[in-house]
Amino acid sequence: MANKDESPTHIPPRVDKITRAYMAMEYEDAKEAGALGYLARAVVQATLPHTDPKSSYFERSNGLVTLSVMGRPKVGIPYGSTPRILMAWVCTEAVKTKSPELNLGRSQNEFLDKLQMAHGGQSTRTLKDQAHRLFSSLITLTAEKGDQVGLENILIAKKAALFWSPSHPDQPSLWESTLTLTQDFFDEVTNAPIPIDMRAYHALRKSPLALDIYTWLTYRIFLLHAKGRKEVVIPWEALMLQFGSAYGSGASDESKKSQALRSFKFNFMKRLKEVLALYPDARNAVVKIDNGLMVKQAPLHIKQSPLPRK
Repeated sequence: MANKDESPTHIPPRVDKITRAYMAMEYEDAKEAGALGYLARAVVQATLPHTDPKSSYFERSNGLVTLSVMGRPKVGIPYGSTPRILMAWVCTEAVKTKSPELNLGRSQNEFLDKLQMAHGGQSTRTLKDQAHRLFSSLITLTAEKGDQVGLENILIAKKAALFWSPSHPDQPSLWESTLTLTQDFFDEVTNAPIPIDMRAYHALRKSPLALDIYTWLTYRIFLLHAKGRKEVVIPWEALMLQFGSAYGSGASDESKKSQALRSFKFNFMKRLKEVLALYPDARNAVVKIDNGLMVKQAPLHIKQSPLPRK
């Protein structure tokens, strides 16, 4: 018999949010529900830091592709869930409006509503700070194979005007806050966007690692279909370099590196379980093996959703 102080029906808020999102996704597809979102391919590969690197330069590599983020020394580098949610909104809005000029609203709370973020002191301060960091940063993807080198520079904002007052987030400003995307980034987003379900994205938003795994898995399975491949194996070391650069950073001896890898595996699998709860068609397509993960073909996460034409 349960102790009277115990609540056998209590469901942790995170589990409840993921469960509700799954039920909504089962009932209605993303397009019908108005929850169809998009990300640029380069953004899916460019996983930002999960925590503040406290530096104006950040770099991570999966062995083949190196991501570097350069920010202004007085501003910093975007990190955590907020710039990921912001990036998804920016990409989705660009695809939907077919315009590089995006309207962010007259007040900060108005834009928080667009992002489905709670109102309040912490949210208002975090949003303005992370938006400033994201729109000020230069992201570079560099691929190296032997003597061959290819790189792509990603500058999101051509210009931004943020007339938000964190101390008065409800107060309308005289002018609309706006963001104008660079032509290169706008073309990258609108030419071949990667579809995502924003209900899943918001359900996972408490963990930037979970958000990264969700977009990575969605894109990986898409690539298997596009390339006609049945499966791919990604070593644990490569996954840790791509998703968990903070694990074991600076570790010099093998025992510490091994411990860092075990810690990364545990956290990765924990968040992967949450992702698969929202992408059940992929449950049997992701297999944990000794040296890494095997990802097999599975039904696409967003089914039969034609991409908007420019």
